[in-house]
Amino acid sequence: MNSFSTIDPAKNLADVFIRIFQVCSVILICISAYMVYLAYLDILTEWNMSIQNSFFDYYPEENSRTWQMIFFAIPGILSLIGFFVLSYLGKVIKSE
Repeated sequence: MNSFSTIDPAKNLADVFIRIFQVCSVILICISAYMVYLAYLDILTEWNMSIQNSFFDYYPEENSRTWQMIFFAIPGILSLIGFFVLSYLGKVIKSE
């Protein structure tokens, strides 16, 4: 009862925000993976037509499925990198 414990509220708050952002990162990874899967199945045919209507001189290639997959994979890869950076920051905060 006589022991003095210091609880740093900023440290706990930072840990909570890191966990929240990690959960958001995982959700974004899942959404990105699902969109890549839909692009792989070539379900996003409406996307080609909207690009043709928006950009008059651009006509998607026959292999536009690959470009769609790359387009949706980039946010997932960035989220994965962000997840590991946040994990590292969480370890640094807990070690202090």
